[in-house]
Amino acid sequence: MALNGEVMLNEAVGFSGDSVEAVSMAINRYGREAGMEPISVSVTQEGSGASSFFRGIAVFTPEYDEEAEQG
Repeated sequence: MALNGEVMLNEAVGFSGDSVEAVSMAINRYGREAGMEPISVSVTQEGSGASSFFRGIAVFTPEYDEEAEQG
């Protein structure tokens, strides 16, 4: 990336759901809609048994466009 190129801003977003799969789908949907990709994800379980739920945080970065960098 050139030093005078556009600035790449990362962002961290929190998610919650009743399963790891629900949190994962939310992270992927957010990335697609925002045009960003997750570079770091952490998911933890809160509670236990039927009352448990999952919290996740993901750090996103703008999608890298190889073709734009070469041109």
